[in-house]
Amino acid sequence: MMFIELTELITAGISAGKQRQISINTNRVISFTPVESGDGTNIEVKRGVIRVKQTYEEVKELIA
Repeated sequence: MMFIELTELITAGISAGKQRQISINTNRVISFTPVESGDGTNIEVKRGVIRVKQTYEEVKELIA
């Protein structure tokens, strides 16, 4: 089991537009894709999709 620390970009709710540090268990990652418009990466986990500030290449390097 390995955890990586990323910066989540909160996109909905009262905290939209804010950022926070999160740790993700790499065993729980289903997939990750670059954000279509702008910077960042969408990480799919069992509970939904998390948008992070790090680029697709940075996330790929951390998970692989």
